[in-house]
Amino acid sequence: MLNKLAKIFSWVMHPFVVPIYVMLVLLFADTAHSYFPMHIKFYLLWSVALYTLVLPGLTLALLKRLQQVRRIHLTKKQFIVIALLVGAVCYMLCTMTMMRASSLMLFRKMAVAGALCELFCLVAITFSGISLHLTAMGVVVSLFTLLNILGEISLFWVLLVSIILSGMLASARLYMGRNRSLQLLVGFVGGFLICMSAVMWL
Repeated sequence: MLNKLAKIFSWVMHPFVVPIYVMLVLLFADTAHSYFPMHIKFYLLWSVALYTLVLPGLTLALLKRLQQVRRIHLTKKQFIVIALLVGAVCYMLCTMTMMRASSLMLFRKMAVAGALCELFCLVAITFSGISLHLTAMGVVVSLFTLLNILGEISLFWVLLVSIILSGMLASARLYMGRNRSLQLLVGFVGGFLICMSAVMWL
């Protein structure tokens, strides 16, 4: 029972969908971005969903289908490498989409952070395993930490919830045996530092 709950929670907090949660908070919570017109909000939501969930998901589904039809054999590590490369390209496309207006600077920096995290995981996975889930949560915690420092006090509880969810996700990944403690730590710290660097200096 606990293993099934851990698996469900791991899917709910998958790196493909975490950016959509972040966008929902930024656009509909009491932040500066909540004043965007509704059609702009839906455009931004759709853009993020397209580049972080739809396109990567369709690409990986097609790759799996090709493996079945063409009998192409890819190891798990090779499949993850391809997934990370696809993710990096999609995040760069998202960055280009967000370059149309200066008011989208934060979202553009988030997309750059996403691309850098994909490349970070790509490098890390060649040496050892890493938790992609905790890398994504490191980005989330870093983003909400910075926004609180910059004065978005309404996001304090969001920051607190994101920290708790990160701990729960780490516990779920450990319980299922998908990652070791060091992989979780490296992923979280790496995502945190990459996001902080992207938001502050890029």
